[in-house]
Amino acid sequence: MKQRIVRGARYAASLAVGMAHMLLALWAGSAAGGWAWRHGYTLPYDTSSSAAMSAAIVFGLLAAGAVVTLPEPWMTQVRFLVRGRPLLVCEGCGGLISTVDHNNDVNTTPKEITQ
Repeated sequence: MKQRIVRGARYAASLAVGMAHMLLALWAGSAAGGWAWRHGYTLPYDTSSSAAMSAAIVFGLLAAGAVVTLPEPWMTQVRFLVRGRPLLVCEGCGGLISTVDHNNDVNTTPKEITQ
């Protein structure tokens, strides 16, 4: 029972890390869009009446997308570290692999282990 509570708390903490990352991306997009709006930036060849709004949306989406995608490998490692399952770099392919067998717990018997 204690192990399930710990595992649930670690999973909730890893979700909190992901939520903080998404909130940071939303903040960055909002800040970039607001900055573009306040300074009157427009997109090239956009002569419509809503040119500043279009530029603010594009700047915001670019900033939010960059904040989401660029640090994603590090955020994945942090989420797995919080869960107690650290990731290592595979020597063969260069990808991230888990060091813990997901199906085996301390209290499992050989009959419960999926093969």
